[in-house]
Amino acid sequence: MTRMKDVTTLEKPNDRWLRWMAIPMIALVGNLLYLRHVPYNPALYLGWVFIGMAYMTLAWEGSVRWVQYVRKRFPDTRHSFRRIVITFAGYFLLAVICQSLFIFLTDLSGLAILPITARVYQAYIGMGLFAAVILGTTYEIIYYLQQYRQLIAEAEGIQKSRIQGQFDSLKNQVNPHFLFNSLNSLSALISEDKDQANRFLDELSSVYRYLLQSNDRKLVPLKTEIDFLQSFFYLLKARYGPALSLHLNIDSCVLDAYLPPFSLQTLIENAIRHNVILAECPLEITIRADLETIDETVFLNVSNNIQRKNLQVNKLPGGLGLLTERFTQLRLPSPMITDDGCQFSVRVPLVVKGAIFLINLP
Repeated sequence: MTRMKDVTTLEKPNDRWLRWMAIPMIALVGNLLYLRHVPYNPALYLGWVFIGMAYMTLAWEGSVRWVQYVRKRFPDTRHSFRRIVITFAGYFLLAVICQSLFIFLTDLSGLAILPITARVYQAYIGMGLFAAVILGTTYEIIYYLQQYRQLIAEAEGIQKSRIQGQFDSLKNQVNPHFLFNSLNSLSALISEDKDQANRFLDELSSVYRYLLQSNDRKLVPLKTEIDFLQSFFYLLKARYGPALSLHLNIDSCVLDAYLPPFSLQTLIENAIRHNVILAECPLEITIRADLETIDETVFLNVSNNIQRKNLQVNKLPGGLGLLTERFTQLRLPSPMITDDGCQFSVRVPLVVKGAIFLINLP
């Protein structure tokens, strides 16, 4: 994953524990350096501890605000180097400004214990820059640990969804009703036409061979999917006869495109599941290539006439919902369903050498 943008990484960092430890420590170290040549005075030392802590709290808050701003402007991990450079440049600038202003105000108010010289300025600014480096490095480590945990959580979620999708897909593909109907058709053909029964058995073997070989593949060539669809449709044709027809008109230039396996099968089954299929009311499914492009997008148009069943169809695992989820997992545009009352279609993306093409499916 090359991009990372999440609301949690743009929120104010949960650095309370870091502030409770670092601010008093920096104030103590600063006082040790500033008061090392001054005779020990508990009241003076304690007073400067509180002054240093108040000053560090304000400077720290300014640094955190700067971090939030830069992360909001550059949330993409591709810009990590630019974000880090700009963040630390801001840290250094804030350190120089805050330290110079602090020295100037303490001198102006008469709180300064030592004469303010160029060496004092250099020491304070150097200490500010050192603190900025430590603070900035700590925040970057925390930030990347948060991103790493976030990536792990996202990867686990995608993996879980993918496994569940594969399981549901396999249940839907190796459908016992489909196998039962196919075996019934084969049984009838054996007694009527042995040659046709042999071909039916070959096509049935091809279908299940493809199911076993392609279930773990993310993408398959369109030509391979079409070959599988023809075998699959042969089995359906043996059952429905002239009541079901499939028309293929696909240009060879789109056959090397890729799509998730079983996409066409899923949509063919969806058409059969929701429509009446009778000899007097045949269901016609058409797949044709449309070489016209819109925004460099090519379409494969697949459509079926609508003749809905009066009874509500039981929803089986998979279907259009599963198909949409599979395309989402591949970071492709989701299938787009069109229903004008006469024709039903679904627009699904194809991948060709890194480019995305759209196909219109029933």
